[in-house]
Amino acid sequence: MIRAPFQLHRPDSIDAAVRLLSRCAQNGEDAKLLAGGQSLLPSMNLGLVAPAHIISLNHVTGLDAIRRDGETLAIGAGVTHYALAESEVLQTHCPILSETAACIGDVQVRNRGTLGGSIGHFDPAADYPPVLVLLDAAFQVVGPGGERTVAAQDVFVDYMTTSLGADEVLTAIRVPVLSSDTGTAYVKFTRVEGGFAIVGVGAYLRLNPDGTCRSIRVGICGAAPVPVRLTTIEDTLTDRAVDDTFIEAVADAAYETAHDPVAELHADADYKREMVRVFTRRAVKTALERAT
Repeated sequence: MIRAPFQLHRPDSIDAAVRLLSRCAQNGEDAKLLAGGQSLLPSMNLGLVAPAHIISLNHVTGLDAIRRDGETLAIGAGVTHYALAESEVLQTHCPILSETAACIGDVQVRNRGTLGGSIGHFDPAADYPPVLVLLDAAFQVVGPGGERTVAAQDVFVDYMTTSLGADEVLTAIRVPVLSSDTGTAYVKFTRVEGGFAIVGVGAYLRLNPDGTCRSIRVGICGAAPVPVRLTTIEDTLTDRAVDDTFIEAVADAAYETAHDPVAELHADADYKREMVRVFTRRAVKTALERAT
């Protein structure tokens, strides 16, 4: 049960939510944003957080839209995991994000949990961060000074810590429209189906007409307290034949990058490191199948 009293606020606009956050910060009072509640409410029930103020975003319009805007897709921070998984726009133009959403939690969690809530909470075992990092996603954030855009790689800075200010609200996430010759995949290793990732790997592979690698990107969660992108392979493997040797080179690079993964209850560091290699191999193989 929730152990401490709090005051609930229900603003009807982002500006009103920002004003509430700013006022709480100025008064030295802890405030939390509420979207789907799938991260915040369990934390409150366990006594891990006890905010004096909860600011619900459920009465703010416009946060649940998915639309194409030129060569990018604009996704509202209030879009649920279920809506992401079922979106025809995403399935057509950025299928890796739809695939990632479909493997989060169970039906109840996917129907209530939101993209923005997951990002703001930033559990290092969450599925979205490594995918958003490899996609070069951009986050639109509104604060007292107006709107700013933050690159995904600059948002996740430490264990359960983001660069978003205490008086800022994440409103939208922009990802690129992927070309039809791009193969993507997200795979994860969990203790139970729908659970948090012990290791999660996203892969993006685009081929040249001759079947060699035009572009390769890999993002990993579970290898470090923040999502890891294998930038070392993005130049060295370009124009290489995409064969078993290529895939093993990517898997080996992932293993070397995951040199100090955080041990947890269900997997020690050495085991997680080996699983990074295994699931990187699987992700790249699946991306290759989808690119050809």
